[in-house]
Amino acid sequence: MTEDATTRPTIETVLERINALGERMDKRFEAVETRLGKMEVRLDRIDARLDRTQAEVLELRVDFREFRSRFREPA
Repeated sequence: MTEDATTRPTIETVLERINALGERMDKRFEAVETRLGKMEVRLDRIDARLDRTQAEVLELRVDFREFRSRFREPA
C-alpha cells in the first residue's frame, strides 16, 4: 500500500471536519450579526427617546424659570 493510499482518507476526513466546523461557525456568526442588528435598532430607539426626554426637560426648565420670575415681580 502506498503512502498516498493510507493518508488520503485521513486528509479527506480532516477537511470534511474543517468544512463542517466552518459551516457551524458561519451560522453562529450570522446569529450574532442578527442579534447585534436588533440591539442596534433598540439602541437607536432608546437614543431617540432620550433626545425627546432631554428636550422636554429643557422646556420644563424654561417654563419653571418663567413661573419663578412671575412670583418675583412686585405686584
